[in-house]
Amino acid sequence: MKLMKATQFRTRYFEKGSEPDMKTLKKCIEEGELPGQRIGTIYYVDLDRLKVSNNPLVNKVLAA
Repeated sequence: MKLMKATQFRTRYFEKGSEPDMKTLKKCIEEGELPGQRIGTIYYVDLDRLKVSNNPLVNKVLAA
């Protein structure tokens, strides 16, 4: 399991100015729409389970 803080996920995977609000990311993680978990008060995205595209090879490269 490869975890990334949700705040870092926002800046790495979204263009500046188009990032989702942290409240939205937290809700997506809590509802299972985005793979991740909460540890203490910090939310993390599970990059190993994240599917960015329908192509498994692309997902594997992007998760590396």
